[in-house]
Amino acid sequence: MNPKKNREITYESTLERDLAYILLAHPDVDDVRDQDAIGYVDDKQRKHTFDLVAHLKSGQKTAFAVKPSKRVASSGITETIDLIRAQAPKGFADDFAVRTGEHITRVRADNARLIHRARRTRCEDDIAAIAKVVATMRGAASINSLLAASINNGHGFYAVVCLIDDCVLEHVGPGRITYSSLVKPH
Repeated sequence: MNPKKNREITYESTLERDLAYILLAHPDVDDVRDQDAIGYVDDKQRKHTFDLVAHLKSGQKTAFAVKPSKRVASSGITETIDLIRAQAPKGFADDFAVRTGEHITRVRADNARLIHRARRTRCEDDIAAIAKVVATMRGAASINSLLAASINNGHGFYAVVCLIDDCVLEHVGPGRITYSSLVKPH
C-alpha cells in the first residue's frame, strides 16, 4: 500500500515488494507506480512491463525492472532496457534501472518497513520532545542514550525513526535501525 496516495501496489516477488518499501521510504520519492507497460521494437513489436516506476519530487521518473541476480544475464533484461531507453516516448521515464538482491538488501527493506510503521504512528509531541535533545547533540549517540534523555518508551523509538525519516537525524553506519544504533544530527 502506498500510504501517500492510498493506493495498493501489486508485486510478484519478495524483491519487488522490498524495493517498493525502499522507494516509498526514500525522502525524494513522491509516488511509486507498479506494472507500467511500454511497447518497443526488437525485430518485432514487443511489450515490457516494468515492475515499479518511482516518481520523484523533482518530477523525474525512474522505471525499475527487478530480477534475481542469477537471472539477469539469462533473461536478457539489460538488452531489453537498452532498447526501451532508446525508444521510450518522452514522459514515460527519465531513467531505467535493473535492481537485484544486491541493491534490495534485507537490511534496507527492514529499515524501510520500520520507517513506514513510524510514519503510521507519528506523534508530533513525541517528535518535538526528542528533537529538543537532538538540538543539543554534538556527534553521534546511541538511540538508547537519546531515549534515556527524553522519552524512553516505544513511542520515543518511533519518534527517533521519524526524525531519521525527516532527515533531522542520520543513522550512522550499516545495519538495521535498532535501539543500539548510532544516530547523529543531519
